[in-house]
Amino acid sequence: MSKRLRQEDGIALVMALGITVVLIIFVASMIDYTSSNSRAARLSASDLNALQYADAGLNTAYSIIVNQNVTANGNPSAANLLGCNGAGGAGDTTGPSNCATPTAKVICVTTSGCASGDAGSAAVYGYYSGVNPGSYNGVTVPAATWLLVSSGYARNPQGSSVIKTTTAQVAISPLNSGAVAAVWNHMFLTSPLVPNACSVTFGGNNMLIDVPVYVIGNMCITGQNTTVQESVGGQPIDLMVGGKLVLSGSGTKVGTDATHPITSGVVVGGCTTVSVASATTACDSGSYNYWVGTKDTFISQVAPEMLAADILSDYNNSDPGPKHACAAGGLPASTFDNDGTQNGTNASFELTPGASYTCVSQSGAGTGQMSWNKATNTLTIAGNVFLDGNLTISNSATYTGTGVIEAAGTITFNGNGTSLCAESPCNTATNAWQGSSGNNSMLTLVALKSSTTSITFNNNNETFQGSLWAQPSSTMTFVKNGVVVEGPMSIGQFDATFNNATLKPLPVIKNMPVGAPLPPNSGATVGSMTITK
Repeated sequence: MSKRLRQEDGIALVMALGITVVLIIFVASMIDYTSSNSRAARLSASDLNALQYADAGLNTAYSIIVNQNVTANGNPSAANLLGCNGAGGAGDTTGPSNCATPTAKVICVTTSGCASGDAGSAAVYGYYSGVNPGSYNGVTVPAATWLLVSSGYARNPQGSSVIKTTTAQVAISPLNSGAVAAVWNHMFLTSPLVPNACSVTFGGNNMLIDVPVYVIGNMCITGQNTTVQESVGGQPIDLMVGGKLVLSGSGTKVGTDATHPITSGVVVGGCTTVSVASATTACDSGSYNYWVGTKDTFISQVAPEMLAADILSDYNNSDPGPKHACAAGGLPASTFDNDGTQNGTNASFELTPGASYTCVSQSGAGTGQMSWNKATNTLTIAGNVFLDGNLTISNSATYTGTGVIEAAGTITFNGNGTSLCAESPCNTATNAWQGSSGNNSMLTLVALKSSTTSITFNNNNETFQGSLWAQPSSTMTFVKNGVVVEGPMSIGQFDATFNNATLKPLPVIKNMPVGAPLPPNSGATVGSMTITK
């Protein structure tokens, strides 16, 4: 028995089987390890591709925003630009965006045609905060800023597509650092072109127009000795007229003479000395007192009308405003509205009364403020303020800050010598304000009432330094004499009969408020894109 136990016959087979099993396990492990690494590498590559496709979506969205500054009637701050609705619905451009159910733009990165979710594509949409800071999907978005959301789709070696989502922010800055649209460097007269009708009439006498002028329709100069010409040391004058130019008043002219023309100009409809219904010929034919150094190219602009949906959006979102009360101790809610409905029926608000007042946004002065210190005659303004009624200015004041005050009704300046300026004392000399002065405060006054005289200077020697806006169907009038206005304006037209008004040459505007109802192609500065996730 012991002899049989000591025999080793067949052990080689057992060892061979054992070694074979070990080798099989080793080889299987190596194959599994290699396959796992290969799958991980492919999945990692898919993750990277998906992220790259998402980045491509962001870049496309950023290009769309930037392109709005060079597109006819473009608007880089249109809240419905990138797949979301505006605050007032699908057709509204005002912020904040409503991205509850965004319609993402599909970007085909690797193919010429694709559908949403296809490998090699991206889907991107954008939320715009508007005039106040906002929040979307838990992300805080500063005022006047785009939040871009882009998802990239790549092929997954293990099944459904790999999805990577990234976000970025793009700030739309106020019009600053001189990057102000040409239209805000003009006196922009927005009454539409109607055949054989004067869209704008300068019927007063002895008026010197030494600021750039843009007229959508027909421009009629019927008063005596009213001229468009450059002042010595003043700014270059550009005259753009989309219709006819009527030079029927005695002594009317464009340019001083043949050796002292205005810098540039264009009149699409030609000139006449008879009436707007008369036939015209080329203004530079030598038949008219029309001298222009360079023939310009007319840039067609659509009148920047504030529609009911736009006004309602500002009513709801302005802070301070009807839906956003002042912080404790500030003006009562009835200052802004009396009935909870946007209808323009609230009592008139006096901006510079005989007693001080304050109104600071509950979110802080950086969000919005309208405060008046009677002791120093100083108005502090920031952000967007909405009043559902008329606005009056009856005492002189200096303002500081940058902001917009929208009145659903009219705006009226009262009192001889009343001034509202950014400089103290009021100084409308060249380079005293904006430009290189260092004083970049800017108050925009907006009169929203249509088909009326919406901005009125009632008395003698009144002065305003800032920007003015009125509906294309409305008029600004100077009732008496000696009124001085310095700054950009976008209004329907002037009253035909005002005399002896001075429209000061426009400085280089460095600080237009975000949210001002700017004309199209405002040239707002589009900031760089910052990846946030």
